Amino acid sequence: QNELKGVKEKWEDTKLGKAKKEAETFPFPVWVMLPVQQPPNAKALDVYELPVKLLIDGLEAGKIRVEVPSTEIPAQLQEKISEAVLTTWKKQLKKKPPSGGYSEAAAGPWGIAATFEYAEANFAKLLMLDPECLHPYEGVGENDCSMRRYAVGPPAAPAPEEESEEESDEDEEDDEEEQRAIQARIAELLLEVEGDSSGKKKLSPEEVERRKKEAEEMGEKSKMLSKKERDELNKSRKEKSGSRLAKTGQKCRKFEGDGAVSKDEKKKKNDANVKKRFGLA
Repeated sequence: QNELKGVKEKWEDTKLGKAKKEAETFPFPVWVMLPVQQPPNAKALDVYELPVKLLIDGLEAGKIRVEVPSTEIPAQLQEKISEAVLTTWKKQLKKKPPSGGYSEAAAGPWGIAATFEYAEANFAKLLMLDPECLHPYEGVGENDCSMRRYAVGPPAAPAPEEESEEESDEDEEDDEEEQRAIQARIAELLLEVEGDSSGKKKLSPEEVERRKKEAEEMGEKSKMLSKKERDELNKSRKEKSGSRLAKTGQKCRKFEGDGAVSKDEKKKKNDANVKKRFGLA
């Protein structure tokens, strides 16, 4: 009781408490809480008060615990601060306060004052126990000068995974393929607009615009033309005129119009000439 009274005298902001009379463990837990104020060496942190609550759950050994009841400090950082302060508190319970080292309030058997002094001296260190909860940024100090500051909050959300180099290369190849397909379509369009040597009719301006729009739309769904398809689009004038389908040459035929002589008639005529020549007729 005297120890708690001495702590209250040294730190006016200290709050004391105990369990309600109806509780089975009354008066435990007995607790004392000090809102530790930000010291000058911690001005870069955006936390101005660190509440440290020491609880005694009974007279038995080890019946102590620490809480950090703050809405500004993330739960995972609260846990680490509590563990650090509890470790120091247990050490204070095992040793006597040095002469002149602490105030009279620290001379009690519970080492409460010494533990609060530790929290004051290590304000910044305690808040920096979890690097994931520190968020640096460029801010302004008391003299309106730019300085590196640290906000304390929950860990940042994980960044989205970057695409692997293999996936990136595949995407680039797809883009190049689409570009080549578009260029081939545009080249074909220009040929149709200019016409060829056979006197092909030129496209109208409306038809040109329509074809251009088709070429632009191919950016999402176009694919590379195969060699066969390109050859089909780029036929020469001779190829466009048609080709022979028969495997053999054209059959030779004699003239069969007016005045034509059949094979039998020609034979009879030759026989008659031979007889006439040799006087057999």
